[in-house]
Order: sequence, then structure tokens, then C-alpha cells
Amino acid sequence: MLMKTRLKNGCLLFAVLIFTAWLFSASPVWSKSDTDTAAKFVSIPVYYLTDRNLEGETYGHHRRYHAFCKHDMYYGTTYVVVPNTAKKTDKEMMARLGWKEQEKKPPKIAVKERIDPGDAVKAKKEFFERLAEALAKSKQTDLCVYVHGACDAFEDSSQDAALMAYYMEKPLVLYSWPSTPRWRAYFIDGVNSEWSQGHFNTFCKDLLSFQSTVPGMHAVFLSHSMGNRLVIRSLPVVYGKGLVSEWELMSPDIDAATCRHYIMDITPDSSKIRLYVSNRDKMLPFSQILSGGYYRLGEAANEVVAGPAVKKMAPGQMERIDFTVLDSGFTGHTIPCELVSNIFHNNEPGAHLVLVPETQVKGNRLVRFANRSEKLDDTTGGLPPELCKRVMKVK
Repeated sequence: MLMKTRLKNGCLLFAVLIFTAWLFSASPVWSKSDTDTAAKFVSIPVYYLTDRNLEGETYGHHRRYHAFCKHDMYYGTTYVVVPNTAKKTDKEMMARLGWKEQEKKPPKIAVKERIDPGDAVKAKKEFFERLAEALAKSKQTDLCVYVHGACDAFEDSSQDAALMAYYMEKPLVLYSWPSTPRWRAYFIDGVNSEWSQGHFNTFCKDLLSFQSTVPGMHAVFLSHSMGNRLVIRSLPVVYGKGLVSEWELMSPDIDAATCRHYIMDITPDSSKIRLYVSNRDKMLPFSQILSGGYYRLGEAANEVVAGPAVKKMAPGQMERIDFTVLDSGFTGHTIPCELVSNIFHNNEPGAHLVLVPETQVKGNRLVRFANRSEKLDDTTGGLPPELCKRVMKVK
């Protein structure tokens, strides 16, 4: 009986020792402060201007003006909640950028601080005062400008803009034009992007004036798909005037030959131009079919924007980056936010990725079908190999 009691007491003591050891080993995890734990979501302020129609708590897909256009915009700030996929915990950075940690899923319609549109001059003034304050608090001089593509509702484009701001870690302005979130309205979007061009050009001129009040300020233009039409058509307005430091053109849905017309007579400045393309992109070949077989600038198989203006650029000033390996989904045509940010900040594609020279490209089956009426050019259009790069995964 005594032996059994001692054995029982020994087992109990051993269990206590094991539990105590586990408790102490686990205590560092329990004692982690909130600063060491990443929130599930982050609320990001996106400064926006739009010529869409006002529709309840958001903006619709119609033009603000159906007939006589006053050329005034809606201005405001939308607070968009995005997943904290990169597990960011830098409180100081978040505070500078006005980010706030969240644990709840984002609402369908983001909370907005609209600027009263009653007095157009006053509204514009207040908007740029917000931008000046955002830049001052961020302690940065780069202001990102994001222009979305076709078939994109305001709230969806706001999500994309917020994700871009999340990775860029810079104040960001969303220029949102009247786009219908239905593919059957693709050609209507093309017309509306042209209608919105004058407003975007005015915004570019306003940015030039704003630059004179903020020493060292530069814009970084980030555009996706059809949004590149507005950006590229604005080249005669802003190029060579020291406003834009970098042009990040993602999967541009614009006629490649038409793009050459816009850059034909410009004098190269010091800004950097990057063209992101993917051979998994099925939307641009479809656009090519609808456009009479003419190449889109963002197709991985087109001839690029070779020409006199490009040849005058300094070495490395223009790059074409094939991100096929990162493009996802059945249709492709994704927005490579993290890749763009990595290359912008470090000139590297990110962990487990490398950039290698790309000397030859071949279109996918849909591209070859779209190009059935003329011979497909399988070269990179005369650009030096060091300007044409491909993202590759490494183990």
C-alpha cells in the first residue's frame, strides 16, 4: 500500500513538473503584446475623385453629366478594408499613412468622407488640402495615382486601389471613371473612358499646380487595363514636365499602334516606364478580336512600343516585365500589386523570384486565333533583351 502511495505521489509530482515546464515554455506566446500580433484586416484611406453619377452611399456606372458637362468632379476619401495578407504590424508606418487595424470583414460599401460638391472650386481646394496633409503626415513626397480598368464598379476599383496602397505604403489617389461592371458593356466603357479624358487631363494639370506647393512632390501613375488609355492619352499633357517619376502600366488595353502615336513626338524625360504583361491574359486577346485583330499594348506577344521616342530613352529607362508565372485565374488579367511594389522599391520581384532577360515571346492560343489574319511577330519588337524581362520562380 505504501509503495502504491509513493508511486501515485511520484506520478503526480512528475505531471506537475511537466505542466510547469510547458507553462513556462508557452508563456512567451501568451505574453506577446498587441504590437507583435498582426490584425486580420487594415482600413486604408483612399483619396478619390470621380465623374460617375452619385448613387446612394456609392457611385454608379453612369456619367455624372448626361448632356451638358460642367467638368466638375466628386471628391472625397473612402476608407477601404483589405486583408492584412502580408501580416504588417508597423504601428508607426500605419499611423503616418492613416491606416487602422481591423478584425472584422470589410463592408460591401466602404465608409466615405465626401466633400460637399455644392461649390466646385471649394471642393477641389479641400481635396488637395487633404492630399497635402496626407503627404505631410506620411513624411513622403511620392503620391500614387491609380486608374482602374473596364467593367469595374466604384467599390471594386476602390478595393484594388486600397490593395495597391497597402503594398506601396504611400498615399494614393483613385481616379474612377464611369465603368459598368458587366462585360457586355465593354464598348460603352471604351466610350466613357474617352468622355472622361478631359477630366483626367484637368486633374493632371491640377497635380502640376499642386506640385508647385509641395516641394519635391512627384506622382507615381499606376494604371490597369483600359485605365491605361486615360493615362497614355494624357502623355502630351504631363510628360516631360517633371510631374510623374514612374509609370507602372499593367496589362494595358489600348491599341499598341495608337500608343505609338501618343509618344511619337515627345522628348524623353527622366521618368521610368514599366510595362507589365502576361501570357495567361485571355482578356486582352479577346479585346484584340473585338478590335479587328490589332494588338493590345499589354499582350505578351505584341511588338512593344518601339520607335524613335523609345530609342532616345536612357538605358534601363523603359522595361517590359512578363509576370505570366504570377498571373492567376482562368482569365488571367490580374493586378500584380505586390510585384509592382517590390520592383518599385527594390528593383527586385520579391522572395523566391528573379528577373531574367526575355529575348523571345510567343502568344497563347487565343492570341494566335486573334492574329489569324496576319503573321504573328514572335520577337520583342526590337527592344534590347535587357529591357525585356521575365519573372521566374526559384526554389
